[in-house]
Amino acid sequence: MNLFVDTSALVKLYHREAGTENLTELLSQYAPDLVITIADLTRIEFHSTFLKRVRIKEIALEDVRKVFDAFDNDLQMFNVVEVDTVVKIFAMQLLDSVAHQISLRTLDAIQLATAIVSNQVVAVDYFVACDKCLLNIAGYYFPTFNPEVETIIRG
Repeated sequence: MNLFVDTSALVKLYHREAGTENLTELLSQYAPDLVITIADLTRIEFHSTFLKRVRIKEIALEDVRKVFDAFDNDLQMFNVVEVDTVVKIFAMQLLDSVAHQISLRTLDAIQLATAIVSNQVVAVDYFVACDKCLLNIAGYYFPTFNPEVETIIRG
């Protein structure tokens, strides 16, 4: 099972919040043959997400530093896909094709483009995220899973 995991879902593995239990149960269910694929951009988004939580006083900086250390140690377990020129061009094409009608943010376009390009090398079984707009668009390309609202993968 190859899951492409967007930052919005990945953070749930490092901070207990809505969707954490559903995501960890999913990962446990497929543990023997699980591949978690992320974009290299996720590393930047991950830091940004947690540092924002420090700014809004949701989590202490000392705790976030521990989260960063854990994430850095875990990176070897992830299939990390580089956001290269091909991904960037495809992200622009995604934006050009849908952003005039529905909301698709820049980084979400890059995440989705990374998944689509990665899928050409290793099949992505599910696109996992917690952003409804992103999941709506990703659903045209992949089966999707939102751990904030779903408990199991169907199908």
